[in-house]
Amino acid sequence: MQTQMNGFKKLAALAILVLPTACVTRGKDFSSDLGWIKKNQTSQGDVQKYLGAPTSVGNSGGIATWTYGFYNYRLFGESTTKELKFYWNNEFKVQDYSFNSSLPEDRRRLLLDSPK
Repeated sequence: MQTQMNGFKKLAALAILVLPTACVTRGKDFSSDLGWIKKNQTSQGDVQKYLGAPTSVGNSGGIATWTYGFYNYRLFGESTTKELKFYWNNEFKVQDYSFNSSLPEDRRRLLLDSPK
């Protein structure tokens, strides 16, 4: 019985140390600088060289899409996400793209750059 109680105390102590930092990360972080992307010029090959394989692929109204995501979910504290989605034209070049981020540095930059 005493051995079980000591085991429980050790487990509880470990949980107290580990749980506050518990997080799950999916995807690979990538630069928020999008200056290298040029509509109707940047190819799928260019994107793969710069970012690697996409996190997911899909289709939006008949338009092929690639999504690059970095998702950092925390049990406690603020979770953060960053997502870059490419929409491809028939020549496999960037037709359009969208970028969303909850990272504080991206939010500040994007809010300052947005039209008033």
